[in-house]
Amino acid sequence: MSELFEHGLVSDPDAVVEIRESIGDPHSGPGGRSYRVCLAGGLAFEVLSERGLDIGALWCRGIPVAWRSPLRAAGPDTAAAGGWVGRFTGGMLATCGLDNIGRARDTYGQHGTHHQTRAVDVVVRRTTAPAGVVISGTVPSASVFGRQLLLHREISSTAGRTAVTVRDTIVNEGITAEPVGLLYHLNFGAPFLTPGVRVRTPAGRHVPRDDDSDWQVFPQPLDAVGEVVWEHAGFAGRSAGIVVHSPAVGMYAEVTWDAAVLPRCFQWIYPARRGWALAVEPANAPLFGPDRELPHAGAPVLAPGGRIEAGFTLVLHDGKPPR
Repeated sequence: MSELFEHGLVSDPDAVVEIRESIGDPHSGPGGRSYRVCLAGGLAFEVLSERGLDIGALWCRGIPVAWRSPLRAAGPDTAAAGGWVGRFTGGMLATCGLDNIGRARDTYGQHGTHHQTRAVDVVVRRTTAPAGVVISGTVPSASVFGRQLLLHREISSTAGRTAVTVRDTIVNEGITAEPVGLLYHLNFGAPFLTPGVRVRTPAGRHVPRDDDSDWQVFPQPLDAVGEVVWEHAGFAGRSAGIVVHSPAVGMYAEVTWDAAVLPRCFQWIYPARRGWALAVEPANAPLFGPDRELPHAGAPVLAPGGRIEAGFTLVLHDGKPPR
């Protein structure tokens, strides 16, 4: 798409990289602000500044990929029954942390506060070489008498390529060392998610939390509420990834990340009717098992002035994944 700009064939960049700011996003509560992006030959998605600069709906070639829950959020300033789950509106990305991931512990609620925190200093920028968009902002994880962490996020995507990259830099600006839990909750739903969707990962270990139900093939819908969680770990080298193949739409999603930073990937299987979700969740700390009993529930500790570089890339491909 960049050659269109080079040869003067585009009079308005909005024709190739359309960005719309809206207020009143139903998944962020009253007054919720979001940015809707539509890229020629690429993805269409929304970025939720009220929700930790996470990603809401995501479409590829006219097909919805992200799971959306039945909830409509009350907004980050309003308490919700059920804690994190009571606010879980789904979306392509719900970031968990930085104060906690997994079940509630000590004074921290389930999956932490990031997804319920407004981003500040949000900047939206079109690019022409390559043609695309970069959205950046900062999400604090701080208290008056405690932790002083900042997560600086950059979301980028280009026209002509069905991919989005999230890059995070987490900085400890406080005077004490602080644990940092991080989990990227990437959620797939129908019509991308149908019975028979297949999951593949090169991880060396696959450990169930609940039972040993098949993690590789998504089941038929159930008339009961229940979930299954698996942990995938033991990636060779620094390159980690997972593939979700949807034969029904002739497409597969590939998520890649740095295993040195995020050595685990959890998989959430929720096949109940009217629920119907699959999540893949690269993470830096355990959700269950003996490692959960370690200090800070196994999360790494960041020294004052220290930083962590994290993130992932999601690519949607046509056809079947290579063997």
